[in-house]
Amino acid sequence: MEEKTRAFIAIELEPEIKSIIHTFESKLIPKSPSGLRWVKTDQIHLTLKFLGDINKHQVELISKAISQVANENHAFNLNLAGTGVFPNWRNPRTLWIGLKKSEPLPRLFQQLDAEIAKLGFSPEGKPFTPHLTLCRVSDSVAPHLVQPLQKEFEAFPIESIPDWNIFEVVFFKSQLKPGGPIYTPISKHKLI
Repeated sequence: MEEKTRAFIAIELEPEIKSIIHTFESKLIPKSPSGLRWVKTDQIHLTLKFLGDINKHQVELISKAISQVANENHAFNLNLAGTGVFPNWRNPRTLWIGLKKSEPLPRLFQQLDAEIAKLGFSPEGKPFTPHLTLCRVSDSVAPHLVQPLQKEFEAFPIESIPDWNIFEVVFFKSQLKPGGPIYTPISKHKLI
């Protein structure tokens, strides 16, 4: 049986942004009900495309496709823009930090999605909603236990956070472990 690799394409956070998010999470975690699965700060990233399980041949093709797209896109800046929850605070399932609108980011996403679709992967069927997932809420947690975090989330200090410089796209493998997933770069692709 052929070995499969669980993979995705993402943008890594700068250390300064990770540090700010870590401080924020450190204040929230003690106030949170059990059953919330917090993403470790060093694992937080901006997902551009989740690929699922892929084989060795696909790894090479995807890496080439990412390189092609990266060579057609300039480095750019992003800004964090508030916090939110999917689908809403009445039924919180995923707590996240959003990003300000940026023309280069959706263009990069659309080009990657189109190139990866040529390799047989389904294109995204919904609009791209860039966000950094901080926490997932287990089905066993009642919404009213999570809702008190809303005020804390809305108080996230966006104004004091610097721009985030985007220089590369990273092709990651994801290994699911009992202590949480481990993300390891397969390849990194510099933007021009």
